[in-house]
Amino acid sequence: MSLRTQLRNSKTVRGRRWTIRQDNDGIVTEVKMIFKPEEYIKLKASKTMYGDKALLKILEENYEKKKNNS
Repeated sequence: MSLRTQLRNSKTVRGRRWTIRQDNDGIVTEVKMIFKPEEYIKLKASKTMYGDKALLKILEENYEKKKNNS
């Protein structure tokens, strides 16, 4: 089961944060869950964090891009 499917089928968890890595074409290549977002945000090299709903929206758009390119 993909992460996109899991997020779609389950309830959102308050406070859970994710970071993503994209390639040059804007396709998501990596998703990581941040366990302590309050500590992570203090780092100088911290990436943008997304909640469950925002990540689901990004993954849905990514799925459509892949489907249309195939």
